[in-house]
Amino acid sequence: MSWPSVILLATAQECASIAARIKSYGVRRDPLTDGDVLDWNGYSYSLDFSGRVLEDFEPEEAEEIYRRIGEPFAIYLSCESMDAARKLLGQALAGFSGLIDTNHGDVVEFGDFVTLIDNHPQWDWRRTEVSQILHQAGDG
Repeated sequence: MSWPSVILLATAQECASIAARIKSYGVRRDPLTDGDVLDWNGYSYSLDFSGRVLEDFEPEEAEEIYRRIGEPFAIYLSCESMDAARKLLGQALAGFSGLIDTNHGDVVEFGDFVTLIDNHPQWDWRRTEVSQILHQAGDG
């Protein structure tokens, strides 16, 4: 299965703060791809801070995001593994508000997402939707 990827959606100000936090972990430019990469705590990540990933959203998806958080900005994050994703997202999103698009059907508030990865450490959002996790846990 491919590297897990997510899209962090928040206001431009929140995204700038999230980006600054993630960049403080040691983000560098990869000369081969000219993209941003991070090697952190034994894991590798690929990032796009440009916001261009928003162009890939369908109009109805973009409308829903706008309705929930206002004018969005986005950060694309690809992680070498689910463990890598959990580690970075749990730390990078702490204290911020916004939405995370799992790229597999779910768009979840940051706080709810962090709670889910804390409470369900084996959860792979590529295979199991949030509603299934909540149902299995008796939360929904």
